[in-house]
Amino acid sequence: MRVALVANTAWLDENLSRLRRLVVGLIDEQVSVVQVLPQGLAKEDSSGFCENVLWRDSRWSLIRRYNLGRTLQHLRSSQVDLIHALDGRTWLGSANLAKQLGVPLVLEASSDLDVPLADRVKRVKGITAAAFVASTAPLAEAIEKKNTENTPVQVIRPGVHVSKERGTAADESAEALCVIVSGNGIYDQAYDAVLQAIQLISQNHQQTQFFFDGQDSDQYAIWQAAKKYDLLSNVSLVPRRLGHRELLLRADVLIHPQSLGRSRMLTLGAMAQSVPVIALKDPWLDYLIDRESAWIIDRPDPELWIERITQMIQTPSQGRDLAERARKWVGENHQATKEIDQTLTLYRQLTGESIKFPQGQP
Repeated sequence: MRVALVANTAWLDENLSRLRRLVVGLIDEQVSVVQVLPQGLAKEDSSGFCENVLWRDSRWSLIRRYNLGRTLQHLRSSQVDLIHALDGRTWLGSANLAKQLGVPLVLEASSDLDVPLADRVKRVKGITAAAFVASTAPLAEAIEKKNTENTPVQVIRPGVHVSKERGTAADESAEALCVIVSGNGIYDQAYDAVLQAIQLISQNHQQTQFFFDGQDSDQYAIWQAAKKYDLLSNVSLVPRRLGHRELLLRADVLIHPQSLGRSRMLTLGAMAQSVPVIALKDPWLDYLIDRESAWIIDRPDPELWIERITQMIQTPSQGRDLAERARKWVGENHQATKEIDQTLTLYRQLTGESIKFPQGQP
């Protein structure tokens, strides 16, 4: 079997390490992989174990579809048997490729923004077989409601490699923490609530540092708010570079100030590496379980953020206990090997390839 994995820049920014694991896992299962990747990707960020096809990504849907269409001849000569669109923004372009190549199509959803796109993909007629893959159960349920043509919808949870040892974030004598604040970078009420909380916390814990990761957004408004609250000595803005979020997992605490409706490998990676997570409640993300995998804030209230962050500073053992519970939970529910197995099974169902059973021992 030869599979084309179609990725765009935004998806890679969140899932670069996951793509590497997926490629290696499929190759290990004797699946040949073609990576359809956006131009400008650093050589070290792509796998050298498979063929790469480059395309020019764009913020505009029509241009994305056109540019993906230009990979048709290359994919035809590579004789791919299936196309896996890894992000909703690549669905329509990938659907047209699958139609012209006469191969099955897998459409992966990891955001609530992908749900309405299910209707648009249905307009592409003539695809031999198709299936939706959702990263969470709520996303799968929403797509099923849109799915009037009964295209199969399956939940395949993104897999992570879980640390074998309990984390050591912030010991009992810690006077300060390194805290990552990761949202979409667009200043709103949710960000303001966190900044108000930081203002009070920094008065009592001056050495605590907050690093704002903004998903390629212009965070100038956040910088202005930090300046207004006199927080420039405690707040830093993290510049975006592909793969930089893996470096963020070295922090003591991860905060998600907004409900983005998007499954994020940064969150799952933090849990896997015993980094405690504090997040605003998000109904689309079934892996955010209060006191089990994260501490959940019900609403963007500065007092609630102050309570949780201060608790993390003053009683680090509670943060470590939460991180340990999260590490065990994600290890049971987001196994990388299980993701590979489920993905490969789906591929075989769509292509009609028989499952290879191991030979019996003589």
